[in-house]
Amino acid sequence: MNDRSAIAWLARRVGFGLGPGELDTLAAAGVPAFVDQLVDPDAHGVAAAPDPWRSVDVASYDPQTGGAGPLRRASVEAWLAAMFVTPRPLEEWMRWFWHGHFVSTLGVVKDPRLMVGQLRMLGALGLGDFRTLLRAVTVDAAMLVYLDGTDSRLGEVNENYGREVLELFALGVGNYTEHDVGAGAVALTGWHVDRRDGSVAFRPELHVDDPQPYLGRAGVHDVDSVIDAIVAHDSCAPFVTRKLARAILGPAVEDDLITGLAADFAASGLQIRPLVRAILAAGLDGASSTMVVAPVPWTVAAARAAGVTPDDLGRALLVSLRNAGQVPMTAPNVGGWPSGSAWLTASTTLTQVDLAGRIASAAPKDNPARQAAAAGDLAALAAALGRPDGFIPATTGALTALHGSGDGGVGVLAAALSSPDLVTG
Repeated sequence: MNDRSAIAWLARRVGFGLGPGELDTLAAAGVPAFVDQLVDPDAHGVAAAPDPWRSVDVASYDPQTGGAGPLRRASVEAWLAAMFVTPRPLEEWMRWFWHGHFVSTLGVVKDPRLMVGQLRMLGALGLGDFRTLLRAVTVDAAMLVYLDGTDSRLGEVNENYGREVLELFALGVGNYTEHDVGAGAVALTGWHVDRRDGSVAFRPELHVDDPQPYLGRAGVHDVDSVIDAIVAHDSCAPFVTRKLARAILGPAVEDDLITGLAADFAASGLQIRPLVRAILAAGLDGASSTMVVAPVPWTVAAARAAGVTPDDLGRALLVSLRNAGQVPMTAPNVGGWPSGSAWLTASTTLTQVDLAGRIASAAPKDNPARQAAAAGDLAALAAALGRPDGFIPATTGALTALHGSGDGGVGVLAAALSSPDLVTG
């Protein structure tokens, strides 16, 4: 990849695309500088990102009086708005990645305070060490409610989280036994969420302090010994590595690459930041494969390239994402959203075509992508949309046929935004 292609690839895979003029600015500084800014913004002069929910008064929610609907919607909209403008795209992308990995949903949790608290935690710890992150998730209020941990106690042990932390969050199917599920659930009893204020407390009188074998270790009896056993397991580093590598590089990640990355990840004490840097290096070296872009990152990237804000789209933004099948904080189940070709459905495609039209219509006339679309300059249009290598022949033919419709480039821009070139990346 040349520098412009590499920077565009990085922005697609671990960010939410590029705004007008950003490709030129970043290319002038070079790929290594962009990687440094992405992976270690504190050390490279990048301004801190504002809290996405700073203007949403989630603390005002009172479960006794209800009225959570507006706050839930405002919380989702605030996060989407932050994706559009964050000065630290990798950090926000990691929050999004972990949100789809450690799933909780508003539909079950209901309390927007708890969901926002969880997302703040995922953002703060998302590039740290996996042990700290996993422990924080395990005793997080939203997770305790979502997977029934707050109801797990002496005489009423609930195994939901004890199973999902092994199957979906840390080890994968086949790397634990049913005994491990039960033993972990027992060790995690006693954590309680106060629904009045959303606080979490450990209540010893509800805890089963019964040391037992777990994942090959003896004496496991509480949250820390559970987490220690999980992260020390031979399957933990490869499982997390594979999940993150596939999210960045695409589905066709070679096993040898995963093995090497996982070994370094384990040796680092499960430090996430160097793992991400290593995955990016592998991608820049040619290890990436084509992947289908999910509705949320596609929408944000398309709108950003066109110079369109969430306010420009209004309520159509959430309505369209709902129709496409992906709204933040509303994953369909604990396994998260589907990936890959699962997004190539008729409903998702039709929604993207409709939303592309809305974005193109809202694009300012002086936006570079719209100007290129109006002029029929497809090379400039592709570059403005983060595809500096140009469109595939089929897209080029379709866009050429649309040029000259007299709509100021709206039709060409809309078709480009919903083309295979942008729906896959």
